Amino acid sequence: MRDHSKHIELTREDAVAAMLAQCDFHPTVETVATGDARGRVLARDLFSLVTMPNVLSCRMDSVAVHWADFEDETPDTSAWTRGVQWEFANTGVAMPEGFDTAVAVERVEIGEDGSGVERVVFKAPPRECGEGTIEVGQMMGEGDLLVRGGCILTPLLLAHIAGGGHVTVPALAKPKVAFIPTGSELVPAMSAVPVGKGIESNSVLVDGKVEEWGGTPIMMGIVPDDPGKIRAAIEDAVSQADIVVINAGSSKGSDDWTMEVLEGLGTVLCHETNHGPGRHSSYSLVEGVPVVGISGPPAGAAFTTDFYLRPLMASYLGQPTEAPHVKATLASDFPKPPSMRGPGGPGGPGPGGPGPKRDKPLFGIKVLSVHQGADGSLVAVPIDARPGDMVMVDSANAYYPLEMGPQAVHPHAGDTIEVELRWPYRQER
Repeated sequence: MRDHSKHIELTREDAVAAMLAQCDFHPTVETVATGDARGRVLARDLFSLVTMPNVLSCRMDSVAVHWADFEDETPDTSAWTRGVQWEFANTGVAMPEGFDTAVAVERVEIGEDGSGVERVVFKAPPRECGEGTIEVGQMMGEGDLLVRGGCILTPLLLAHIAGGGHVTVPALAKPKVAFIPTGSELVPAMSAVPVGKGIESNSVLVDGKVEEWGGTPIMMGIVPDDPGKIRAAIEDAVSQADIVVINAGSSKGSDDWTMEVLEGLGTVLCHETNHGPGRHSSYSLVEGVPVVGISGPPAGAAFTTDFYLRPLMASYLGQPTEAPHVKATLASDFPKPPSMRGPGGPGGPGPGGPGPKRDKPLFGIKVLSVHQGADGSLVAVPIDARPGDMVMVDSANAYYPLEMGPQAVHPHAGDTIEVELRWPYRQER
């Protein structure tokens, strides 16, 4: 039997800190069409190439006038002629030549006299010279800062950049993330699954998360539980990716070879972490490339990629590596763990008797729905999500680490707890 006694266990926080300390990312800069850059990270500050507006313009649908006609008192306009004393001016359009003030159309009555000539009457005259207009350069001047480097480019920011005359933007290259699913029992999705086999679905999960987080996914084929093939797959992935994710094969079963292979290829920073599900999450470094080990089942893979992959991708792109936390009132007690996990929770006593004693706490990752209560404060509702209940898991927008074991003290309904928001960091209303 293989010896696992020297496996390194770290807390989630210590594991992420240790991995980030080893990462030395240097993304290249790409030139991307402004219209195609949504979600990309701006590589450097951008400055306006133009002055806007470049001529005195109208702020709203208006009637353009000369301020000199109103400076002393409201004039008699019964004999005014369009194009001489007044003219129509529309939103965002250059003011008619020679006119310097605009009065909103809602404050003007326009009609025809008996001869068919348009006449104007001002219900409310302008109050100052230049009213209703936009001065040259008021929106932006050539050389003005448009957007700071490091920003994630949203549609609004891109519209601002386009308005500053830029048809392309300098963006950080997307991190390339290779995903290796392992397991001799796995087959691709198919209508008829062979007896004893399971469908490999985490490729769909990781592919979507990598794209959502601003990366380029590289999906590798299923690798059987064979040390040589696992080694070859990791070497192949490391040669073409900035970050590698390997799925399953990291526990202590007879066919779990991933950690031994990684120990032979590079440096293992941790073999496991202090929470379940997902306890057998790992971090390694192979030829300078971080390798993230995530747990097998989809529910565990979903939050272990949140915990261990997303900080690395965020670091690569110069973004915050920690998810935001909020305080909320617990709406009800946390559901008790399924009986098959025993009173000690994950890693604790189970149906077969007491589990091994631990000198460090172990946490069960709970999912919650955080929403705004009637009084405006945040309320956290625990979700009793059972294994396989992906709809319930996906409805959650927050995580909470609940200490497990007979001596653990748990929060109760009415207590204030601090929860971690799930990407995309939303709060239900």
